Amino acid sequence: MYALGTNRLSTRGSYLASVMACGPGTALSHRSAANLWGIRPGSGLIEVTVPAVSREVSAVRSHRTRMLDPQDFTLLDGIPVTSVARTLLDLAAVLRPPDLEVVIDRAERSGLFDLNAVLDVLERARGKKGAAALKGVVAAYEHSTQRSELEHAFKRLLKTAHDIRSPFFNALTDGETGTHEVDALWEERLVVQLDGFAFHRTRRDRERDALSDADLELAGYRVMRLTWDDVTVNGDRTLRRLRLALRVA
Repeated sequence: MYALGTNRLSTRGSYLASVMACGPGTALSHRSAANLWGIRPGSGLIEVTVPAVSREVSAVRSHRTRMLDPQDFTLLDGIPVTSVARTLLDLAAVLRPPDLEVVIDRAERSGLFDLNAVLDVLERARGKKGAAALKGVVAAYEHSTQRSELEHAFKRLLKTAHDIRSPFFNALTDGETGTHEVDALWEERLVVQLDGFAFHRTRRDRERDALSDADLELAGYRVMRLTWDDVTVNGDRTLRRLRLALRVA
């Protein structure tokens, strides 16, 4: 690679030079790919994914693979690079889950996160290192998305009832023995918890919910749990329950 007017390559120039130096079939990957996509700062060492047989290049960290699936790489600014979904899989093998969550959040905010593409990569991962970690983080992402959708649906339902005051959402509330985050709280000490299936499908989830409800009730709160159907299918009935609980005339 040559740089005109300067003896120093830009970061992108160094990326392209490294990919070209490692030979055909090479793609920028891992932390370097994440930096190129703008979803995580890069490290000093350039990382690439290379075919099983490739050149060794100093100052470049090579991750070997039999072959990159055509869906797993693309061109960005003329540089062969792993797709965002494949980059997330690679990062899952080298980052802690909380750090991976930050990367996914940045990808979503940038409009680069495609859940279907990530699920497809995981389907083809076949036990690849990082697959289990990415599955865990993606499951949490899906759960939070479902929770958000249910919360939005509940807010839309409340807007149709002009006689019911808006509650405090995502409030921290002191129970008898601990503090709980509740989905909606009214001054009448009424708590509504929104039970998306993803959050409340296991026995452990239900046991945790029961303990939380009992603690809040000991502190003088009334707890009403609403499902997706309660909010979207049986909204009129749910509003009647809320009016009774809040004693709205």
